[in-house]
Amino acid sequence: MSADKLVSKLNHAKEVKARKGHTRSWVALCPAHDDKSPSLCIDEADNGKILIKCWSGCGANEVIDSVGMKYHELFPDDGYECHIKRRIKPVGYHELHLDIVQSRREKGLKQTKEDKNDELASFMALRGSV
Repeated sequence: MSADKLVSKLNHAKEVKARKGHTRSWVALCPAHDDKSPSLCIDEADNGKILIKCWSGCGANEVIDSVGMKYHELFPDDGYECHIKRRIKPVGYHELHLDIVQSRREKGLKQTKEDKNDELASFMALRGSV
């Protein structure tokens, strides 16, 4: 998608000189807040991504929600699909977990039943019993 779709939904949008590293740039009134002077910058990057910056502090999600668009529309249709990878615990997870438990114990913090079960699981995993 090009930035033209977003820009067409904004009030008082004006194309300006493209900023460094971008193919096109615009300024406009931010639709996410009661804007009196243009505080929204829209840039189309060289790779086709659309970058949004509201100098009053509105987030990109707030801006695109207020014009009825979706977040994924800020990125080019290049066929890329995001695949979520399963998180793998690092090798030293159990040692780190037991160190944290010991530190909390030294500070006098109480353990919940869940904390005690997690500590036991880490202890048993280090001993090869799990």
